[in-house]
Amino acid sequence: MLRQAQAQFSEFIAHSSAQCKAFLRNDVYRKAQLKSWLKRVSEDAVAHPKKYVSFAVIGFIFFYVMFGDYGIVTRIRLEVQRAHLQSALDAELRHTEVLKAQIQRAKSLETIEKLAREKYGFSKPGETVYLIK
Repeated sequence: MLRQAQAQFSEFIAHSSAQCKAFLRNDVYRKAQLKSWLKRVSEDAVAHPKKYVSFAVIGFIFFYVMFGDYGIVTRIRLEVQRAHLQSALDAELRHTEVLKAQIQRAKSLETIEKLAREKYGFSKPGETVYLIK
């Protein structure tokens, strides 16, 4: 049983080291591949500078149009904020109309008389008030 465990352990170590070596080989290969790609791009940039300057200018214009002070992203954010503020304004205007209607009702003599009777227990001459609790 001990020999079987040792054999499995040594097999596991061999397999793990093989995987590590393969990973490192691939990583080194990727780094070398990236370096060769960067070298090709830099040589092409030296040979054709107008192409890369135009790419940079187009990229800058695209970035400014998308994310600048007057860009599309800012415009969308402001439109959402405007819609939210407009709905809040509409709600406040409706609330103002309700309050104005309440004020108009409170100015009438019937409402004043009703409040005086209910809240303060006033009565007209000759009336008897019964308080029920």
